[in-house]
Amino acid sequence: MTTHRPAVRLALPPDLMARAAALARKDGATAETVLAAAVAATLFRYDRVEERRLITGGTPSAVRVTDAVRFTDLVAQVHAASPAPPAPATPSASLAPTAPSAPPVKATPSAPDGQDAVHVVLATPPGADEATAEIAAPDGRWTPAALEALLRHALAEPATRVGSLRLLSAEQAAARIAATDAAATAAPAPHPLHRPFEEQAARHPERVALLTADETVTYGELDARAQRFADRLTALGAGPERPVALHLRRSTELVVALLAVLKCGAPFVPLDDRMPPERVRTVLSSARARLVVCAPGTRAVDGLDIPCVSEHPDDDTAERGTARTPVHPHHAAFIYFTSGSTGVPKGVVTDHTCAAIRVDWTAEYYGLGPGTVTLHKTPLIFDVAVIEILAPLSAGGSVRLAEPHGEGDVAHLVDLLTRGEVTFVHFVPSMLKVFLDEAGDAKFPGVRWVQTSGEALPTRLLDGVRQRFGDAEIHSAYGQSETCELAVWAGRRPHLDTGVPPHAAHVPVGRQVGLYRPYVLDEALQPVPDGVPGEICVAGVGGLARGYHHQPALTAERFVPHPYALEPGERLYRTGDLGAHAPDGQILFLGRADTQTKIRGARVEPAEVEAVLAEGPGVRDCAVLVRPDEQGDAALVGYVVGTDVDIEELARWAAERLTSHLLPQVYVRMPALPYTASGKLDRTALPAPTAEDRAARGEGEQARSHLEAELCRLWSRVLALPDVGPTDNFFSLGGNSLKVAQVMVRISALFGIRVPVAAFFEDPTVRGLAALIERTLGELVGSMSEQEAAERIEALNARGSGG
Repeated sequence: MTTHRPAVRLALPPDLMARAAALARKDGATAETVLAAAVAATLFRYDRVEERRLITGGTPSAVRVTDAVRFTDLVAQVHAASPAPPAPATPSASLAPTAPSAPPVKATPSAPDGQDAVHVVLATPPGADEATAEIAAPDGRWTPAALEALLRHALAEPATRVGSLRLLSAEQAAARIAATDAAATAAPAPHPLHRPFEEQAARHPERVALLTADETVTYGELDARAQRFADRLTALGAGPERPVALHLRRSTELVVALLAVLKCGAPFVPLDDRMPPERVRTVLSSARARLVVCAPGTRAVDGLDIPCVSEHPDDDTAERGTARTPVHPHHAAFIYFTSGSTGVPKGVVTDHTCAAIRVDWTAEYYGLGPGTVTLHKTPLIFDVAVIEILAPLSAGGSVRLAEPHGEGDVAHLVDLLTRGEVTFVHFVPSMLKVFLDEAGDAKFPGVRWVQTSGEALPTRLLDGVRQRFGDAEIHSAYGQSETCELAVWAGRRPHLDTGVPPHAAHVPVGRQVGLYRPYVLDEALQPVPDGVPGEICVAGVGGLARGYHHQPALTAERFVPHPYALEPGERLYRTGDLGAHAPDGQILFLGRADTQTKIRGARVEPAEVEAVLAEGPGVRDCAVLVRPDEQGDAALVGYVVGTDVDIEELARWAAERLTSHLLPQVYVRMPALPYTASGKLDRTALPAPTAEDRAARGEGEQARSHLEAELCRLWSRVLALPDVGPTDNFFSLGGNSLKVAQVMVRISALFGIRVPVAAFFEDPTVRGLAALIERTLGELVGSMSEQEAAERIEALNARGSGG
């Protein structure tokens, strides 16, 4: 039984209606058309659905809305798709919900659940001096205030693109920016990144700095070794803005080298022994490195004339007489190379001021002082390693070093954590999932803080953390290499559910911390209301990276002038992440703008599908990837791990929980998902579906008529599936609105009839479609002569038996 959602009744102020009428007259349209365009634009900004069905004045139409469409073009599109009869409305007093006792204006059906129809009616009740709008839409998250703000902006500047139309009034936008700015702390005094460690070593040289399987190193010993090596590096030409690469496995020598490079003023460039040689050469060339710190006996990098050097703690001849270079906070501290959209890695240059803000904040936030032990297990090529090493060392805490490559060894990590000495540990969420699954019955009560970052934290992991880590707090930190941990979701003991909406797939980004000011902005860098997707952009005096190494164009693209700057020249970093404000003040993460796809006119975030599949029957692990199907259309592929997974049962499970455009078209069974060295899911290693994978779909009962058999074959071709059963749900098989259209075109060609699409949605199976066709044909035949009817039936029978 179809349910209906009530229409929202609004009164429209005179100034808006006058301008709407003026704009409408330019194109021979109506004020109702202009209002419908504004409604479509507002809904798009909330739900990002591009294909929109409108019903204005009782006439259905379809429009396509994107960020790039100008409002005037959208009005013209609505007018051309559904020209409404001229019925100019009378201006009214204010845009606000009318009192419940307001008289009805016109009978307007609400939008039925499961459909995207939006009903817009504009009318003037007899004897009234105000125009009234009734709007019925499938999603009620939008607000009248947002519609008013957008309509006012659109009528003031009709050529504005939809993505740049304001959804907040000037006063509301200013208040939102002011609230974010007020929550930020003042910037601390800048200092070199390694300076707090040196101060700790000078005050407490006897404290334990490093713990390894073979040795214990005190602060005094570590500082002395690092200073000797720094002097040697200086003698070899290292210094400010002269990058030095670190190509060492996790060890005491690595920590010594890292501190030594910082002490001599040079920025370090991390490498990893698992990096292919070509990747190493590319990074070194891009960084323009002067030296490479390697293990003793390592030869120079093939093809590059860059000297290799290793630590020689017993040989102090090289640094005698070397003048030590002062290190200033504005000097570069490190350069981290990340994947670039062009295929060439881009280097993020971070100065000492920004790096120290990140390290000092972490140490203070988690209390990493004396008596605490931080586990260092992240490879140095990931910037979390800098935090694991330097945050505790800046505050007098100790660092326990995992074995080289031990970050992927669950048994090794279990051993380290069950000793009870480690108090702070970091995981990438996907690695945390593996760890929780494979750790057996082990418990880790000594850990006080479990921090995750790098990926959104699935809520399904929270119970596992509570069971393993007892009363430990779990924190999901959000940040980038270009910034710092700028927002944190904190699951406080004893309940790990702080600020998590019911049924949420992931915990929120969290609340802003430190000096950072994160905003959710539209494409014109304007703040948006709660619930509206936008780009997460970040400001923070002194807290942004310098930019991208020798890539000024890319730097200018991502680091832009701050439109709401607190001081002259302040920059704003555009993260490329999509987010939205939650009503409680937290920021929700909605994925990456550059990894999303469009299915049925809607943007799809695969993580949302993964969260549902993960809870499916028999599923131990899963991933969802967007791949082109055999027709070249974007389609979702579900990768599932679990010996007891029944694909058809899982497909039905998903169809019961997701709208059609979020359903995978095909599922691929896997013994395990591939992960990178850092513990992140390696999506590039997920295989393409095979013919066997596709054949696992649609193995229901057999067709019981020639018509059903013909339709099964038709669906198989459209959905690119070997077999389709008569009771299989079209959308659970991977169908979408575009493929519905393909089916309907073929039905028209086969049978010479038009089947109502709305009726198909009521029972989207072959059997339901067959019954619909039979009814439509029956009505058609009933209107024919006996001879025409006999010829039509004979032709259809011939088609069916010919199969």
